[in-house]
Amino acid sequence: MRLPAVEKYFKAALLKALGLLLPDRRHQAREVDLSLIRRVIVIRQHDQLGDLLLSTPAFRALRQALPQAQITVVARQYTYRVLEHNPDIDRILVFPEKLYQATPAKLWRLWQGLRQGCDLAVVLNTISHSLSSDILARLTGARYILGSAENPFPGARPNLFYNLLAPGFGERVHETRRNLRILEYLNIRTKDMGESCALSPQEEEQGRDILYKNHIMPERTVGIHLGAYNVCNRWPYQNYAALADWLVKDFGFQVAVFWGPGEDELGERFLGLVKGDVKVLSGLDIRQLASVMKPLRLMVCNDTGVMHLSAALGTPTFAIFGRSEPEFWRPLNRNFYGVRGLDKTCASAELEVVQSGIKRMLSRRDLF
Repeated sequence: MRLPAVEKYFKAALLKALGLLLPDRRHQAREVDLSLIRRVIVIRQHDQLGDLLLSTPAFRALRQALPQAQITVVARQYTYRVLEHNPDIDRILVFPEKLYQATPAKLWRLWQGLRQGCDLAVVLNTISHSLSSDILARLTGARYILGSAENPFPGARPNLFYNLLAPGFGERVHETRRNLRILEYLNIRTKDMGESCALSPQEEEQGRDILYKNHIMPERTVGIHLGAYNVCNRWPYQNYAALADWLVKDFGFQVAVFWGPGEDELGERFLGLVKGDVKVLSGLDIRQLASVMKPLRLMVCNDTGVMHLSAALGTPTFAIFGRSEPEFWRPLNRNFYGVRGLDKTCASAELEVVQSGIKRMLSRRDLF
């Protein structure tokens, strides 16, 4: 029996057993007095960097509705740092999703954080449904556990893990709105749909120091991030090289180029084609990358976590989309603009279309 089949079998068996053990109890929204909620835990540990940043408007909605509450977020080991210094979050719990990361000390800290006596646990399962997220929510022992009725586990009752069940949309909507729909069941809302990432004053100073040491003037610099975890989401490096030369020649911009871990070959190919002088800034951790991107005039990148990070920082951001649907996955920040090829691939986005979009962004006085 192959591993996926074994995993599926044991998951079904576990759900069946939990169905017998967990009480079939449901509360109505009208039973929840928000003024009495003092501790909230939000579970958002099962997705990628972009998914987590798309959830930040939900954290904002919670802070606006529950200013008296301590808000804790459970996030993955490799994504949690984008939540540091977020004013809507009081505490971050790190979920070690890899077995080798799950040391006894880390698991104990996670357990202690979950068992802090919270009043409300919120599971932001949206386009996918994470069993581990549901189990973490139950482990909190919260009086109220709120989740979505969408994407129930096959053969399990919809409220197996939740006693507050938010209705689904019935149609595909933007992921930020999907997150917020869960909270709207309790009349928790926000008008600001933009993603957010905050830096400390020390981090902002560090970012400017990195730029100045590399002789980069941020107000005259366009950043280009070449990479993407999914290769099909990468705009061809040949196009990026032509774009960099155009930015230098036609606008007099400096160009700072970035790429991610394991993408050195991609960077070397780009550098072999580009004719203008570009500054390479690689090997930065996620907080350093954020501090460097924040003051730039413009950031150009693929549909990746970096796209969401740049937009969340408030940096004017231009992205080339691949297979992901911009209608559902783009940042809703006003500083964001994106394009996509006619055949819905990243590679088919024409250089002239990208140049035209960048010109349009640079002409917007409300961004600069």
